[in-house]
Amino acid sequence: MNPPERIANHPMIKTISQKLAAAYHSGQRLALVFDYDGTLTPLVDHPRLAHLDPALREVLAQLAAWPRITVGVVSGRALDNLIDTVKLDTLSYGGSTGLELYMAGERRVTDEALASCAFLDPLCATVEESMTAYPGAWVEKKPFGFTVHYRLLAGDRVEPLRTQTFSLLAPHADRLYLLDNPLAIEVLPAIGQDKGTALRSIVAQSGVEPVTVLYAGDALNDEAALTATVEMGGIALGIGPEAPAAAQYRLPDPMALHELLAMLAEEIA
Repeated sequence: MNPPERIANHPMIKTISQKLAAAYHSGQRLALVFDYDGTLTPLVDHPRLAHLDPALREVLAQLAAWPRITVGVVSGRALDNLIDTVKLDTLSYGGSTGLELYMAGERRVTDEALASCAFLDPLCATVEESMTAYPGAWVEKKPFGFTVHYRLLAGDRVEPLRTQTFSLLAPHADRLYLLDNPLAIEVLPAIGQDKGTALRSIVAQSGVEPVTVLYAGDALNDEAALTATVEMGGIALGIGPEAPAAAQYRLPDPMALHELLAMLAEEIA
């Protein structure tokens, strides 16, 4: 698989690729895990428009086919939507910001996540009703939470929407985990599960050590996974200008990540 046409001239691309390839050739396992929107694909006006580049899908499949390489995608998207969007059966997945997992053909959801629906579903309906006053904003309902999107909302309506939304959520603050992402407010149950716990589950699934972990993400909801990566001695990679400070390494955009993975696939082959 050849890299994309853009020249891979960002110094981090070669540095990280060589580091991962060296670890693999020394006998270590690799766990390569990624956020989806804004990381594997550019941010677009609506999540349904974020299509994975077929060439990148091929690179991910190629990497996942090698022994001792685990490839995963952990996203704020609902698990079924994420799997249907990526379309690779050999990957591990974390949906709903890590609250629902799919690994080795098995779905995993905790009792705490299931119990949270009793208060999250009516709260989601209440917030969704308030969106009628904000054309261009919408609520994305998920199995274990929801996200208020306002990337298409008129600029002068953003602060009123944010104020009203946080006011509706305030009475339940002790039961909620809120992520104030760029152009979206993510609402999850406060049950100690996030992208960081999902990443650790994916890394641990084979039970083979040692392992070198790479996690790449672009927004606040990736901070827990980036922090967990650092704690595991791995490579915490931020994508784009809004990546959390926990990222030790940075690339400018999803295209640069594509170049990195294509280079890694060639070095491992």
